[in-house]
Amino acid sequence: MNGELEGRVALVTGGAGGVGSAVVELLARRGAVVYLNCFHSFQRGKEIAGRLSAEGLDVRLARGSVAKDEHVERIMGQIGEAEGRLDILVNNAALGIFGTAAGISEDELDRALATNLKAPLRCVQRARPLLAASGQASVVNVSSVGARSVLKDYLAIGVTKAALEAMTRYLAVELGPAGIRVNTASGGLLDTAGGRMFPGYADFASMMRDRTPLGRRLGEVDEFAELVAFLASSRSRWITGQTVSADGGVDLMCGDLPEPPRTVQDVAPPPVPESTPPAEPDTEDPIVVVGMGMAVPGASSPEEFWDVLVDGPNLFTEATPDRWVTAAFTPNRTDVPDKGSQPVSGLITGFRPHPRLAAEAPADTDFSTLWLRHSLYQALEHTSVGADDRVAFCVGLTADGSQHLSEAQVVAAVREALDGPHAQGMTGEEKHQVEQRVLARFPRGTGDAARSLPHAIASDAIAGILPGDSAVHVVDTACSSSLYALDRGIRELDSGRCDVAVCGGSAVMQVTYMVAFAKMGGLSPTGEVRSLDEGANGVLFADGAGLVVLKKLSRALADGDTVLGIVRGVGLSADGKGKAINAPATTGQVMAARRALAKAGTSPRDIDLVIAHATGTPTGDTAELLGIAEVYAPDRPVTVVSNKSVIGHTGWPAGVVSLIHLLLCLRHDRIPPQHRFERLPARVTEQTTNIEVPRRTTDWRRGARDRARTGAVAAFGFGGTNATAVVSEYLPELHPRASEGPRATAPVAVRSRPLVIVGWSACEPDDGAASFGAVYPVHPIDGVALPPPMMRRIDRAQLLALECMVRLPAPVRKLCETHRDTTGVLFGVTGQTGAMHGAQLRVHFDDVRAAVGGNPTPAVADFLDRMWSEVAGTWPAISPDTQPGVMPNVIASRIANHFDLRGLNLVVDAGTAALLESFETAARFLEEGDLDLALVGGMSANPYPAWVRSLREKPSGDSVDAEGAYLFAVTSAEKAEEWSLPVLAHIEP
Repeated sequence: MNGELEGRVALVTGGAGGVGSAVVELLARRGAVVYLNCFHSFQRGKEIAGRLSAEGLDVRLARGSVAKDEHVERIMGQIGEAEGRLDILVNNAALGIFGTAAGISEDELDRALATNLKAPLRCVQRARPLLAASGQASVVNVSSVGARSVLKDYLAIGVTKAALEAMTRYLAVELGPAGIRVNTASGGLLDTAGGRMFPGYADFASMMRDRTPLGRRLGEVDEFAELVAFLASSRSRWITGQTVSADGGVDLMCGDLPEPPRTVQDVAPPPVPESTPPAEPDTEDPIVVVGMGMAVPGASSPEEFWDVLVDGPNLFTEATPDRWVTAAFTPNRTDVPDKGSQPVSGLITGFRPHPRLAAEAPADTDFSTLWLRHSLYQALEHTSVGADDRVAFCVGLTADGSQHLSEAQVVAAVREALDGPHAQGMTGEEKHQVEQRVLARFPRGTGDAARSLPHAIASDAIAGILPGDSAVHVVDTACSSSLYALDRGIRELDSGRCDVAVCGGSAVMQVTYMVAFAKMGGLSPTGEVRSLDEGANGVLFADGAGLVVLKKLSRALADGDTVLGIVRGVGLSADGKGKAINAPATTGQVMAARRALAKAGTSPRDIDLVIAHATGTPTGDTAELLGIAEVYAPDRPVTVVSNKSVIGHTGWPAGVVSLIHLLLCLRHDRIPPQHRFERLPARVTEQTTNIEVPRRTTDWRRGARDRARTGAVAAFGFGGTNATAVVSEYLPELHPRASEGPRATAPVAVRSRPLVIVGWSACEPDDGAASFGAVYPVHPIDGVALPPPMMRRIDRAQLLALECMVRLPAPVRKLCETHRDTTGVLFGVTGQTGAMHGAQLRVHFDDVRAAVGGNPTPAVADFLDRMWSEVAGTWPAISPDTQPGVMPNVIASRIANHFDLRGLNLVVDAGTAALLESFETAARFLEEGDLDLALVGGMSANPYPAWVRSLREKPSGDSVDAEGAYLFAVTSAEKAEEWSLPVLAHIEP
């Protein structure tokens, strides 16, 4: 059948949705010239058209709303001018409005009629001359099982779709003499991301499966697309005026369907519209924020942060010599190898520690430990935590975010070289002088480097403050890390594994990141950040730390805590395949936002304010704004702000910093202005007028008494790690049950879904060797299109992860392909990657030379030259590939990116327990049904002597000599049976 539509011209309305995009792709692959129509989902449509066009298929965009006559007229004019005819019209765009006859309004019914009935008629009317010019045209209207069977709260959709099916018959009779066939393609609930967002999805899907005699499963989008393609082709040339179903026989059986909540929402095209449930009085016990603390540039507390947000001071500055020697890294030129071009960043200066922290008089503690400890003292000031409370400390950290560890690695490398052949000919006195001068230049390199590893920082930050048996969970998803940590804390509370969760993140500016981002062209050359603005030209990174304390509402009220806000839900996603590992993708961001809304039980219409990620890069900000418009503002205004134009991009804690920003807006009933903002990017204003960026402080007053003010917080990380949190104010009248009864203790968690391993793979050095060698042997990896030069520039751990993926059993890899949206990747690692170690040496080597002195003895000069020769021969110069190539979290992201997996991807750093913690983290997502399949890995891929040495100098340091990578496919026992996969092992709780 390939080529059966060759030369045919098709228009698919609503072509950017799950069903629509499947129809577009199938028609194009069968040879048609396909016009993809979309309006609010224009960015997604562009990405679909771009991807298919790159494969040589002919897919063109036709932007416009089919609900507007002038838009339809323009679209048909575009096709008529280019093609002169239209052979296939697929009326797929739709509006989903849920509600009963008692509750639905006349306006809502009119809107459903306008889109689901009048718009298809309008398209046929305006396209009629083009369809007649074809001589053998086919119109396919898309309907659903709800047009003939009664579904709960489906009245508006079902009635309008029933009318569409009736209209099909009338049009078939009227248009038949002109050679135009008209049919309806109908389907049931489809197994798509949109379908999984259907209100009450789990129960609804289960019921639909039970009513499907053909396989007891849900339909796939490609199966429905096949029906549309059939009705569009000459194979159905003697069929017209009919409704043909591809629903697996779901409407053959009787039975009650579960009752989903009522909502009104623009959704992806049928067969069953995507939607999110409405905001209603919460009869459960939600998660609330009862404390917060932070340290960022210009502010050592949330109260000071509020003043910074309102006033918008210029906080970007060069480092003082106690941090680093700026001139050693920024020579005021952009073409110097291993050097940056922007000397300013957002640094915490004038830090005022919490009085209890100041009383501890800490020694040279890692900055992250110090700032997290400070934030924790603040957050607990007005919050009660009992000695018997079970506490979870969930924090986003990276080994790359420690200046102490960075300096320790440089010092260790010099010491390693002084003990080796590079120092041949040097006297003992010369070695001593070199070491002492280097130590003087890098004073933080003299401490215990192991205490600057993420899991150690987390443990040290809570020591003596939280109970000694508190669970510590460290996650790394780059700049979305603290929202992933927030999600973990919510899961711990909801599952009953803890009574109190403290969540957040921390990161410390260090020079190597500044240089690497400069080589990517990502840093602002002007020394300012203009988030959301047409003139945005780059990001500036910053120090920062922040924490929030979470409890169940009933527990918070019983403890007398002040409720700062309700965390209604967190949505996570991975971008999957994209343009590049570091290229923002609107589709992934939209998926995270919609998942958050679904978990929150909140309509997009309830979102008043979005605290955007908005780092100030033109590509990233534009992609995010288009996603915000698609999710929250298709037909009404929404306010959008970002704090990065004031304090810079704090990286790993950025999400929790924005969460505190939102909570402060609720507290003060105001929204501070977006500083250094003039106008939205032209690409955004061309597509929406519904995004409002305030240029002055505006009021955020409460509207209806029964509606809580609600906002969304977004954070996105390198590697396509997306997170969105939905947060609302606390209104006691909406939560009557939470205040009843005595203080509650969360029940002990019990694993509800037995988990099993259904496949595994490994990648180890050949012939029993401990290491792959100082330079990893680059070679082709099946199914991975990475140019060899790039493979040489990225860390071996990322390549080993890809190797493990292609070595998984074929049935497991096939499942990953067919369940992309619910497959996640989780890796356990410890500390920095080898490539980061090498990048640090290249960036800091001139500084090492300067520390040793300008007139070294011949032996010392020879030592430095030999050391540099080894560094330069082992590690490539800093390039645009360096930053994504060195980051630990990208180990998991490479798999998600190259194999198009969109569930989520993350890294956990728990020292020698990293793999076990990865299994435990995966279990949380599998048990709650967020993932169907988890790829859980463990990695040791940093054999360099300086790395091992720096961790072995203190007995507490974790160290690993051998290299290897391991990957396990984990799912529920139920899924393993459903998929007919062999169970290799059971995972005990």
